[in-house]
Amino acid sequence: MNFVQEIRDAIKRYCDEGLDDVVVTAKPAKVTGVNLFQQPEAHPTVLDLVLLRKYGPEWLTWEPETLAWRIPQDFRSSGVSDLNMHKIQAMKTLHFNDDYWMQWEVFNWCLQPFNNQYPNFDILQVPSTAQIAVAVSTAADVRGDAHWSDEVEQFMRSVCRFDGIFYPRKPLAFLGVGTENSVIDHATIDERWPKVKRTGKMPGGSTIVDEQLRRMLEVNTFLSDNRQRLQSQMALVLNE
Repeated sequence: MNFVQEIRDAIKRYCDEGLDDVVVTAKPAKVTGVNLFQQPEAHPTVLDLVLLRKYGPEWLTWEPETLAWRIPQDFRSSGVSDLNMHKIQAMKTLHFNDDYWMQWEVFNWCLQPFNNQYPNFDILQVPSTAQIAVAVSTAADVRGDAHWSDEVEQFMRSVCRFDGIFYPRKPLAFLGVGTENSVIDHATIDERWPKVKRTGKMPGGSTIVDEQLRRMLEVNTFLSDNRQRLQSQMALVLNE
C-alpha cells in the first residue's frame, strides 16, 4: 500500500472540493525540516508524511521511545516535543485500525492533538464544532474509505447542537444535523452560504439564518486556517 500517495491524493481531493477557499489572515507557521518535530504548529498530516517518506510503513510499528531516539539522528532535530509525539501517535491510530471512526472516546482523544492540544485521558475534553471539522478533515488525509459509526456521529451531532450549529456544511454535512428542524430555513442558507464562505464576511442581520451563517463561517475559517497551514507545510517539506 502506498501510504504517501494516498495522503497526497486525499489532500488534492480536499483542495479540489474548495475547503480552503476562505481568505485567512493568520500567517502560516514557520516550519522547516530541522524544527518540524519541535514546532507546535506542525501539522499532524505533515509529520505522518515525513515519517512515511523516511522510514516507510515500518515506523507504524515503533514505540514512542524508538521514535524519540531515531528522529533526532535522522532529521538533525533536537528532539520531538510532547505535543508532536501525541500528534504522531494519533496519526498512527488512524493507520492501524478503525477505532477512531468507531469509538467516540478514541475519536475525542485523537482530536485533541489534531487541534494542537494535549489529550487528557482522565476527564472529558468537550471539543468545538470547528475542532471536529479539523478532526474529520485530518482523518480523510489518511483514509477516504472509512465510515463513521452511529456512536461517533451522534457524539459529533451533540457537539454541533451544543454550539448552536443546526445546519453544518462540508466536511460535516454528512451528520444531517437540523435536517428535521423546520425552524431552520435550509433553502436560504444554501443560497447565501457560498457567497459568505467565499468572501469571509460576517452577515450583519439578526435573523436565525444570519446567526447560523455567522457560526458556520467561524467553523469554516478555523478549518481553512488548518488546511492552509497543511498546504504551506506540505509545499515546504516536499521541496526539501
